[in-house]
Amino acid sequence: MRPKPVAAPIDVFADLAREARSLIRASGLPIDFDAVSQALAAAGHASDLERRLAARFARPVAARAFAARVEATAATLKALGVREGGVCVVSALADPETLAGVAAAGLKAWLVDVDPFSAMFDTDHLRERLPEAPGPLEAIVPAAAHGRAPDMRAWAAFRDETGLPILVDAHGAFDVIIDAPVPVLVGLPSGQGVFLACEDATPVNAVEAAPFEGDDGLAAWPGLRQRLCGTAQQLRVLLLDSGVGFQPGWGMSWISPLCALSLPTDDAGAVAWKLQAAGVPASCSVRDRTLFADDTPNANHLAASTVVVALDPNLDIEGLDRLCDALRDAVG
Repeated sequence: MRPKPVAAPIDVFADLAREARSLIRASGLPIDFDAVSQALAAAGHASDLERRLAARFARPVAARAFAARVEATAATLKALGVREGGVCVVSALADPETLAGVAAAGLKAWLVDVDPFSAMFDTDHLRERLPEAPGPLEAIVPAAAHGRAPDMRAWAAFRDETGLPILVDAHGAFDVIIDAPVPVLVGLPSGQGVFLACEDATPVNAVEAAPFEGDDGLAAWPGLRQRLCGTAQQLRVLLLDSGVGFQPGWGMSWISPLCALSLPTDDAGAVAWKLQAAGVPASCSVRDRTLFADDTPNANHLAASTVVVALDPNLDIEGLDRLCDALRDAVG
């Protein structure tokens, strides 16, 4: 089924005028703008944050911001009509928060292998593996690899082909997500909260989860992005002789606060531990062996050879030197 167009009120200004008049006090007294905002939200009008989020997209979308990633993941899957007890196809490199959201929706995660170069699902491989699912299929949750953009149009075509609900987990990909032909869940640039966007307003409006409140980080994002890109490019130069690799385009055509480093050996766990001991915020993928899993050789290798470092955009050159020295010592 093709997505429905985003629902929009027919006579917006007339509705706004009527609702605003009901909230205005006697002439000369101040207006309670918080009450106005709450009344408009209850009537279905987008908040200022949701309008600013929707404006980032290339096509009209509905967008809503939520407080918690796990709750929003579960609530979105339920809004897409999944049935409890079914199987949800998830990347074998999925974050723990994604897996927790799938479980909270009453679904059983089935970990499937990824492409060895993009570290994301390959739809051709997925098409071959779906008949082997360990139960009735209810949904697919592709993941953006450490902020790298997935092919959203390809996922829309795959949804149309299979008939399965698809929710793209793009938590770290705020910089690159500008299309939402299928529902996509993205982290806000402040590092707190998430937002859901889709060209079809129906699942977005149906989500029942706590709304986001606080600093969304949108106003500060242009400056933060510039600092992150500058730091990333310096890091690339300083690590030219280190033997580690970077995701294609990271720091140049796109950016994420997470720096995924490919190691020359399969000892990501030991390297992450050494970096943490040196004061560097580092992590690596750890498989939950209690979950259903397909054969995942590519994901196993990527998990064993990839360390993720949370990048501080305010590092000066001395701080970058210390980071690079710690990484060389850990790898060596």
